[in-house]
Amino acid sequence: MNFDQLSDILAVEDGVEVATMMKSPCLRYKGDFMGMMFDKEDCMIVKVSPERVKELIDQEIGFEFNYTGKAFKEWVMIPLELSEDYLGYLQEALTYARLKKR
Repeated sequence: MNFDQLSDILAVEDGVEVATMMKSPCLRYKGDFMGMMFDKEDCMIVKVSPERVKELIDQEIGFEFNYTGKAFKEWVMIPLELSEDYLGYLQEALTYARLKKR
């Protein structure tokens, strides 16, 4: 599934919208970033808890996002090879975003 298809699935959720970030389509929940494709690295970036970021990196599933030279503690890059799992990671990002908005 490509990012447009994933966006169509998640955009029906209350508070989720398709927007842009870094000139690319992204998903937001009530204005907060959830995820986007990062074509420069052939991956998807999702925003999850810092503990989950560490877990995904430790399991060698994800990679630290530090494109600007600064690590983003809540962002993790998931490689394109795992694209069949992207919906699940975006759903995790939505759950995290909802918890943060409470």
